[in-house]
Amino acid sequence: MDSSASTLAPVQVTSEQILSDAFQSRDRPLERPKQSIQDLEELRSFQQKKRKEYEQQLNKNRLNFGQFLRYAKWEVNHNHDFPRARSILERALDVNVQHVPFWVQYIQLELSHKNVNHALNLLDRATTTLPRVNKLWFLYVQTLETLKNYQLVRNVFERWLKWHPDSSAWEAYVNFERRYDEYDNVRTIFSRYVQEYPSAQVWLKWIEFEMFAGSLSQNTETSVQNIRVVYEQAVDTIISDKRIRDDPELPAIIANWADWEISVKEYERARAIFVTLLNENSKIKLSKQQRSQISSSFTTFEKRHGNKDSIESSVLQKRKLRHQENIEKNPQDIDSWWSYIQIVQSENNIEETRNAFKGATFNVPSSKTKSIQWRRHIMLWIKYALWEEFDNEDITLARAVWNECLKVIPHKNFTFAKAWIHFAEFELRNNESEESLQTARKILGRGIGQSSVSGPKRKLFAYYISLEKRLGEWDRVRMLYERWLEVATSTGTSSIPVVLEYVEFEKSLNEIDRSISIFQIALELSEDAKISSSFEPVETIWISFINFYKEELKYDDARSLYRLLLEKMDSTKVWISLALFESSIPSSRQLIEYEESNADEFEFSVEDEHRENTRAVFKEAELHFKNIDSKNERLVILESWKSYEKLHGNNESLADITKKLPTIVKRRRTVDGVDEEYLDYIFPEDESSAAKVPGISKFLANAKKWAALSSQKM
Repeated sequence: MDSSASTLAPVQVTSEQILSDAFQSRDRPLERPKQSIQDLEELRSFQQKKRKEYEQQLNKNRLNFGQFLRYAKWEVNHNHDFPRARSILERALDVNVQHVPFWVQYIQLELSHKNVNHALNLLDRATTTLPRVNKLWFLYVQTLETLKNYQLVRNVFERWLKWHPDSSAWEAYVNFERRYDEYDNVRTIFSRYVQEYPSAQVWLKWIEFEMFAGSLSQNTETSVQNIRVVYEQAVDTIISDKRIRDDPELPAIIANWADWEISVKEYERARAIFVTLLNENSKIKLSKQQRSQISSSFTTFEKRHGNKDSIESSVLQKRKLRHQENIEKNPQDIDSWWSYIQIVQSENNIEETRNAFKGATFNVPSSKTKSIQWRRHIMLWIKYALWEEFDNEDITLARAVWNECLKVIPHKNFTFAKAWIHFAEFELRNNESEESLQTARKILGRGIGQSSVSGPKRKLFAYYISLEKRLGEWDRVRMLYERWLEVATSTGTSSIPVVLEYVEFEKSLNEIDRSISIFQIALELSEDAKISSSFEPVETIWISFINFYKEELKYDDARSLYRLLLEKMDSTKVWISLALFESSIPSSRQLIEYEESNADEFEFSVEDEHRENTRAVFKEAELHFKNIDSKNERLVILESWKSYEKLHGNNESLADITKKLPTIVKRRRTVDGVDEEYLDYIFPEDESSAAKVPGISKFLANAKKWAALSSQKM
């Protein structure tokens, strides 16, 4: 133990330390062995060896421009042999004279060693060889400016601009002159610049320069004039040039111009700028987007510096542009068209208003039904025609508008009575000859003919009839009613309203016989199977006919109609109506008193005669339904009779009718093999009569007991 311990080294190296040292030494640069050259012969041998190595590399890859560059730098840095280095670089240019990075490296090598003339010659060669490469031109002018040869810089810029470079060259030229406060030269360059690139951005840069120069100038009037001239030239140039007329930066120029005019207290000039550009009558053509942006700027200006009228005008202009944009997006937008037309009308611009109406009415709805869109479209046509007639006072154009409107409507599917009626009224107003009435009648007749495909147009017939009534043409009115009935029956449309209206017309003329004939003809037509659907429900005509007789005091005729109706329609409603009819007409005594008194009215009251007649009808009705064994209808008659007695009878009569009411019992029957319960009515009169027949009374008694037991269980 002691001997082995004595042989250990005092400092122990671990494997971890060995790996750490290796890791740290990994990033150290490779140190080449230094070569010491003792004499000229060794130097020449070394140079020959290095040159041979470079040449061998170049022979392998002639396109390795980095190798050419390293070869030339070695000749310069180690041998100070510039001629040989230039020869190497020229050889590289012979390989590819268009290699721009190599040109730059070649020029910078000359400049780094202060070979200015060589560098300038190279720059001249480079820009001559590659005149479209901006980097070479930038290096050329930067080098000359560093040498403070400003005139030569200008010459180089002029040579550069002959090749029509991009805007960066112009910007560099402007910035060069601005650095040395050559403001006149800057203005000259900008005047050429905007000819080469006549965009709004270039004009804004010129304006920005003029404002900067004006802030430094002591002659305020001259600087204001210069700025205003640039603004005017900018706007005139952009608007007149079709290529850049839609430049989105134009509204920015206009807004800046107005703000600048405000800054120099020229408020009227600022307003005139907006008004001139937004004037619809001017020859200035702006896009919708440009006009909208300018209008927004104008509105902002008026809110700050305008009066009430000018503010309203600017806001109206802004709304107008917004409606125009909506119309361009959706030509079927009736709301926008309507608002736009109202604004244009308020401006009293006849031609623009007419164009607006034409544009609105040109967009015919595609719907094949009478939709709300169609209704609003026709209202535009009507507004258009009325505007031409009343506001523009052009009768010929108004008549043409009405005719075009009627051509647009698909009359086979639907029509608009308003259009026909307004057109007829137009002719009545504006046709001074005797044919005006005839023309209006032709229009209305044409409307009736074209609109009668699917059914009669009630409004059209009603207006035409009203017109003839005002003229007292009773025969024409009758012809129209007959035509109306003809169309209604042929198209399966309800004819009852027409019949009733026709009767009222004849009644107003005291043509009682004609009215009766109309009712009779309507009842005859209702029995025709082909057209009977037009007279449904036919009860309406019967009741109206009866009421007509009642109003004319023809009570016997009314009773006859009831009897005729009962033959055609055995209904409890008719029987009840007939019974109540007997208590709603004057009695014989009341009629005599009325005729003798010569009074317009008389007091009506239900008398014994009314009660007897009404009860007789109820009794007849009950007997009728009893004979045909219709228990439900018989019960309805008795219930109505009971209600009548409550109003107009006494206790005795009410008790008598109450005794007639049946008893309700439940019974069973088999229908299609299925047992079911049903309600049956047992009338006391039937029971008493059945008692006279042997066996039946016992059956009814048992039925009565069964009904009582069933009610107790329930």
